[in-house]
Amino acid sequence: MATFEKASFAPERNEEFVIPITISNPEKINDVKVEIRTSDDDLVRTLSLTKIKSGTKKYEVKWDGRDANKMLVPDEAYHPVLLVTNTSKKTERIDPRTSSGGEEVYDFEKNVRQGVIEYTLPVASRVLVRAGIKNGPMLRTVIDWEPRTAGFHAERWNGRDLDDVIAVEENPEVGYLIIGYQLPEHTIITYGNTKETYRAYRERHKYPIKEASYEGRLLERNKKVIRQEFYNPVLQQKSPRIEVKLLTRESRKETDNVVGLDEILTEVKLDPLDEIYLDQERYEISFFVDNEFIAEEEQGFVPFTWRWSPARLGIKPGKHVLTVNVSGYNGQVGVKNIAFNVTDNASDKKDK
Repeated sequence: MATFEKASFAPERNEEFVIPITISNPEKINDVKVEIRTSDDDLVRTLSLTKIKSGTKKYEVKWDGRDANKMLVPDEAYHPVLLVTNTSKKTERIDPRTSSGGEEVYDFEKNVRQGVIEYTLPVASRVLVRAGIKNGPMLRTVIDWEPRTAGFHAERWNGRDLDDVIAVEENPEVGYLIIGYQLPEHTIITYGNTKETYRAYRERHKYPIKEASYEGRLLERNKKVIRQEFYNPVLQQKSPRIEVKLLTRESRKETDNVVGLDEILTEVKLDPLDEIYLDQERYEISFFVDNEFIAEEEQGFVPFTWRWSPARLGIKPGKHVLTVNVSGYNGQVGVKNIAFNVTDNASDKKDK
């Protein structure tokens, strides 16, 4: 494949992506097909080259951003794989992912200001942007290992956590993690599809759940560290979706009002798919109150119930925020923030 004129396009706007192909010896080639595959290697569409002519070396294949069922693909990174069959009916598979991609991208221009996180990528990359408290909890994943083209990007957000409990960027101790890894050569990035996510697309097509494989993993390429996320399924790289409830001990009713000396239960559950992914590795569950570490379960499992008493942990009456982080050993972090109130007046119990 020759160099692409651009790295992304919007199928939603009826745009097409041109894949240029150069054949050095067209008289020896019988057929060329282009497979469009996801980063999880799911086959989305197979495109065929027009009739190959002797003496003609340059060709084009156009993709409209639709799958084999003529449905728009979700916003993601897609990889063209060439199947070249010669006149002897021998087929060669050319896949750029076998020789490129995964190199860590870290040292690039970054700028954080109110409501926007700016950065300039030297190459097309899959990017992670997180906001949290230094030496404290992670509070929000702003960009969750999403594909981005080379060049300038401005990620806009409201400066708050997804539960709309904490004004993250207003905290003087806030810190940001902005990293990425290089996408393979000839990656095609689609954008503009607001109707279906990549997760929903895979579920609708009933694609098999991918398992991480450790065979053939490289630690570096061309003296650059390869991030191991590159070898994991796309959805396994994402922040796990977690559910957290504060429950009264006696009746196990959900509550946001706690009597200081009473015991309360915190129940943690994982989305079933994310549980499958995290069960392929170890993970831990950490608890913070007002961004201060309180407790953790290093050998994480779900459903998990933590029994605790605010007063016995030194938490005074008033309004507080409980933060739960579920952290996979491959770097994923799921987060949930819950506002609750502590009172030292036993008559305020809601559970009585």
